[in-house]
Amino acid sequence: MNNQASGHSAPSGVQAPGRPGEWRRFLLLAFIGLPTTMVLAIAAYGFVVWFLQILFFGPPS
Repeated sequence: MNNQASGHSAPSGVQAPGRPGEWRRFLLLAFIGLPTTMVLAIAAYGFVVWFLQILFFGPPS
């Protein structure tokens, strides 16, 4: 049930994340998560190209 439509507020034990928590998550994602993901994606692409050259296309000429 939607709490806003029913007129009830959120339970007192559940709080929205504050700004310090949001900044911490943003910095973690921006400086650790995304660079790690990009390095892994580029490495996977390089491995696929290398593997295809070994099996099908041969070395670049």
